[in-house]
Amino acid sequence: MDLRKIENLIQVADYGSFSKAASVIGVAQSALGRQVRKLEEECGCPLLYRNGRGVSLTPEGEKLLDRLRPLLRQMDAVVSAFHDDQRSPSGQVTVGLTPTLCKMIGMRLIADLWETHPRIQLNIVTGYSGYVHEWLTNARVDIAVLHDARRSQHLVVDPLAELRLALVSPRQALSPNARRLTEIDVKQLQGLPLVLPTKNHGLRRTVEYAASQAGVTLDVVFEVDALDLMNDIVVRGMAHTVLAAPAFRAELTAGTVVARTLVNPGVSTKLMLATASSRPLTQAVKVVHEALRDLMREMASSPAHGGYLSLAQPTAP
Repeated sequence: MDLRKIENLIQVADYGSFSKAASVIGVAQSALGRQVRKLEEECGCPLLYRNGRGVSLTPEGEKLLDRLRPLLRQMDAVVSAFHDDQRSPSGQVTVGLTPTLCKMIGMRLIADLWETHPRIQLNIVTGYSGYVHEWLTNARVDIAVLHDARRSQHLVVDPLAELRLALVSPRQALSPNARRLTEIDVKQLQGLPLVLPTKNHGLRRTVEYAASQAGVTLDVVFEVDALDLMNDIVVRGMAHTVLAAPAFRAELTAGTVVARTLVNPGVSTKLMLATASSRPLTQAVKVVHEALRDLMREMASSPAHGGYLSLAQPTAP
């Protein structure tokens, strides 16, 4: 049954006249009459009484429209809700962030989306890249930021930014001259006690690769996958670590640690926006995806972050 024929029958019945209804709908009266007759043939009974003064519904016509009017209202509501969702997306979106990224942008991401898209319920979970990768493939998160992730049959990845890494040291373990340095060669990692994430995480692999390029053997005395605990170990003077400086923002401000950018070779990690290839992106996920890009653009252009963060170019679709 053609929905347009039903809507036109309702107009004819409401106006009580083919000519008035045809004028409102914007079709020829003869064409409107043919549509109604075709509908009556499909129903197998007359739906309108026709007389010189106009038209009125037959009992069968009234019964048909009584049943169809609620359905038409529901269809209108669905279409209206769909349009609203396109203009102002809604729904729950879970984002997986590494601990450093969570410190850098977690609060800003929540605040920005709360202000611009209040109908999106944003959930953030944090963990090292290996864990977040697993959460994404297991559908625990909808979108994630991973370290040095590669496109695969399970993941769609897009470059987001490049984060330079630094040697973060307890202040009391350095001489006054060493504290004033802003850079340090990778070769000087030799013999330093380190606390690093476990080996299944992208950050650990990045550091080990840089060390091998410089001919350095790392002395990893603690393997820790909890950023707060890693920070405590460094502050207590038990070990050094290699991370992006923002992971130690509070400690750097307090002066309890010193961060020196690694050079020769420079060490950085590529931050990749990742989604699962098996799940279509909702409008809400697309909004969060772009919000993450906007935050990276803003931070990369800021003098406060330009020393360790640079923006990556998105890949072609």
